[in-house]
Amino acid sequence: MTQTLSRLWREPLLHFLLIGAALFLYYDIVGEGDSEAPPKRVHVNSGQVAQLAANFERTRMRQPTQDELDAMVESHVREEIFYREAMAMGLDQNDPMVRRRMRMKLEFMLEDLSGQDASDVVLSDFLERNADRFRDEAQVSFRQVYLDPDQRSDLGKDADQLLSRLNHGRDPETLGDRTLVPRTYQLALQSEVARDFGDQFAREIVSLPVGEWSGPVFSPFGAHLVKIDARIDARLPELAEIRDEVLREYLEDKREQQKNLAYEKLREGYMITVEPLSANSNGVLSGAVAGETR
Repeated sequence: MTQTLSRLWREPLLHFLLIGAALFLYYDIVGEGDSEAPPKRVHVNSGQVAQLAANFERTRMRQPTQDELDAMVESHVREEIFYREAMAMGLDQNDPMVRRRMRMKLEFMLEDLSGQDASDVVLSDFLERNADRFRDEAQVSFRQVYLDPDQRSDLGKDADQLLSRLNHGRDPETLGDRTLVPRTYQLALQSEVARDFGDQFAREIVSLPVGEWSGPVFSPFGAHLVKIDARIDARLPELAEIRDEVLREYLEDKREQQKNLAYEKLREGYMITVEPLSANSNGVLSGAVAGETR
C-alpha cells in the first residue's frame, strides 16, 4: 500500500491535477472578494476614426462635420457592443456574415413586440401626439392672376385696380402678366401648391375666403391675385379610419425605442475610449472627436 501511494505521488499527472485544483480554488476565493467586475473596454483608435472619416468623404465628396463624425464613431461603438454581446450569446454559429448579421440578430431579439395588442386608448394617444404624421392635407381649387414686379412700377396700385375689376366680373384670362405656372388648380394638395409657389404662398391661400378674389399673395415669382373656388380643410382622421396605419407606426416607434434603451443599458457596462485624430492624418478632419473616454 505504501509503495503504491509512493509511486502514485511521483506521477506528473497527479501533480498537474493538484496544482490545477489549487489555482481554481485560489481564483474562486479571490473572485468572491471582488464584488465589481472590471469594465469591458471598447477602444476606438485614431486610425479607425480616420477610416470612418475617409469612408464618409468618399461617399459624400466632402469631409464630415464634427457632429457627423461623432455620430459615425457612436455607430461604430454601437456595432462593436452589439457584436460582442451577440458573440457572448453564441449567435455567431454557422453565419458567414458574422459581424453585421450578429448586430441585426441581437437588435431583433431586443425588439419589444408586445405592442401588437395595443389598445385603442394607447393608439389614440399616439395619434394625438403625432398628429402631423397622420393629418390629411388641405386641398384647394383656385384661380390666380400673376403680376410681374419687373414690369410694374407701382405693384400695389396695379394689384388694387385689378382686384376691383376681377370682383366686378372681369374675365381673369384677360388680366395680369404672362406666367409659366397654371392659372387654374383643381383640388390641389397644399404640398402641391407649395411645390409650385412656395410654402408661404401655400399657407396663405388655404386660409383665404371662398368665392371672392383676394390678394395680392406673394410667391418667389412675384404677386398673385387669387380666387378660391373650393376648399377641403386639413383634418386629423379618426382612429377607426386609419387604425392599421397608426398601429404600424406605433409598433415601429416602440421597437426603435426598445432597441435604443437596450443599447444604452448595455453600453453602461463598457468603458469607451476614442483616440483623437492627429494633425497629419492625410488631410482628414483633425481633432473631430472631442473627449477620449466615454
